[in-house]
Amino acid sequence: MVNKMWGRACMLLCACTWGSYAEGDNLLRLCSPGKNIEVCVDTDGGQLVYSVKKGKVEVLEASRLGLVVDGKDLGQNVSLAAEPEVEKFKTEYPLFGHHAMASDKAVEAMLPLSADGVRYGLVVRVYDDGVAVRYVLPENARRIEREHTAWNVPRNVKKVAWAGYDIGYEKEAYVTRMDEMPENEYVCGPLTVELPEGYMTFTEADCEDFPDMAFSRSGNGFKSCFPSSEKGWDIKRLPDESEKVLAGKYKGKDVSPWRCAIIASDLTGLVNSDLLTNLCPSPEEGRDFSWVKPGRCLWQWWSVGAPRYEDQKAWFDAAAELSWEYYLIDDGWRNWHKDGKDQWELLKEVIDYGRSVGVKSLVWVNSNEMRDAKSRRAYLERVKAIGASGIKIDFIPTATAEIMQWYMGGMQDCAELGLLLNFHGSVKPTGLSRTYPNDITREAVRGNEYQIRRYRRVLPQAHYVALPFTRLMAGPADVTPVTLNPEELATGGYSWAHEFAQAIVFLSPVTHFSDHYSYYLESPFVDLLKAVPTVWDETLVLPCTEMGEVVAYARRKGKEWWIGVMNGDKEREIEIPLDFLKKKKQAVFLHDGKELASVVREEREVSKKEVLKVKLRAGGGFVGRCY
Repeated sequence: MVNKMWGRACMLLCACTWGSYAEGDNLLRLCSPGKNIEVCVDTDGGQLVYSVKKGKVEVLEASRLGLVVDGKDLGQNVSLAAEPEVEKFKTEYPLFGHHAMASDKAVEAMLPLSADGVRYGLVVRVYDDGVAVRYVLPENARRIEREHTAWNVPRNVKKVAWAGYDIGYEKEAYVTRMDEMPENEYVCGPLTVELPEGYMTFTEADCEDFPDMAFSRSGNGFKSCFPSSEKGWDIKRLPDESEKVLAGKYKGKDVSPWRCAIIASDLTGLVNSDLLTNLCPSPEEGRDFSWVKPGRCLWQWWSVGAPRYEDQKAWFDAAAELSWEYYLIDDGWRNWHKDGKDQWELLKEVIDYGRSVGVKSLVWVNSNEMRDAKSRRAYLERVKAIGASGIKIDFIPTATAEIMQWYMGGMQDCAELGLLLNFHGSVKPTGLSRTYPNDITREAVRGNEYQIRRYRRVLPQAHYVALPFTRLMAGPADVTPVTLNPEELATGGYSWAHEFAQAIVFLSPVTHFSDHYSYYLESPFVDLLKAVPTVWDETLVLPCTEMGEVVAYARRKGKEWWIGVMNGDKEREIEIPLDFLKKKKQAVFLHDGKELASVVREEREVSKKEVLKVKLRAGGGFVGRCY
């Protein structure tokens, strides 16, 4: 990061290179480091607006900006109050995701603004794959009534991927025409639009103490909404969360989260964007996260319900036989009592047994047992003391400003105690796994808990092929993939190959596999289940992919390539070029079999010159391992 004086000088002397500003209506024109994206901040009749170009194409038309703070609309009657301060960013950092290293390279401008004499700020940051803005709140601001940030897209949008609104993000995902999307109703982000020249995803980053942001469509634009705080919210720090590392500040000022647009020419660029984590702070200086380890997790709730104490050794033994790293002890352990021992003593016994066979334990808790900072810390300390490696916190209240501070406190507590963290019944992530890598995954998704017979839940096949471009664009999702039970598969019409492909397509650094261990150990591809990674060094979205129709990923881990294909609700034949291979490799392919609970297994040598032709049934899939 450069200092402010250098930033101002560079802006003035090198304006034609990457940034400029002018008095009058045009407040700022800022280019990305590679000069392929340009954002312009203007006033239009006194209203603060911004627009974005990719090359010569306007991908965001003039869109409204502003907050209503203490009764003042900060987007109206706006003028530049002082010189903007411009800085460049360039750094790299490791992450658990679609690739192993993130590149954070951007140009940022801080605009001091005035709205009818009220001083505040707008921060604009431009990357080669997107744009983000955030507001610096006026000093001594007390209450936010509304936010007016919007995203107006061109009329030639081909498709939009979106999800129905739910406080826990557990509604279906869709890919539709723009005019088929509900208007003036809440929907969940992220939203992805397909344009003739590429793709854009809209969401938020670094949400620390604002309510969770949703969207509503108005014509060909989207508006920011806050369903949990429709009448506004007070700006205040909860006293018991005031000492946490993240406190809703940027450069010492109170700020809003970033409002983001990821912009890419193709789906590989879109999925691989690090924009959200780039917009979040680095980990606290001196904090060591080397103990955070991704892996595969066995889990009994989906297949058999509440865990029984007597069964736990068998589950740990199965995880060890599969060479999986974790086992989740889910809801139900709180009711264990045996031989005069309470649930905590019995929980420690099973955790100790897991450690003896090389399997680490994660423990479930209802958030109502830790709703304030003191009880949360005491509970987490107790879980850590009996040897657990992580916590799954479920049933979290609506994401108001106060609850978002509680999330931050939970991340900080778990970081200090050395606990992996999995929020369930939760709000979407906003990139803060950069700050807290122990925030390893979270739910906030309609996953396989909604494809389960005992609750008569069935998910449409189109849902799974929309998820990568909706919820998964916000970060890892605990979809709980890979159901192999034939009776469960039949209700939704999903094939074994489709189910296995979920573990490759849906990113979750700790992946919780849904089904009973017997189906995995007895499957004809148990060798692949034992070997499949959960984080990746390189990711390609294959050219046959169409949002809402079929999703095909090729992912590399070390020298191996894995291919995962999930099909939607129509039969099709696809082609998969193997040009990502550098040399000939041995391969194992799993094709859809005649029955849902079957595969055709193919083993042979392949080369980069080959193009696979794959037939997919509705709800079918394909899996490949090239090694």
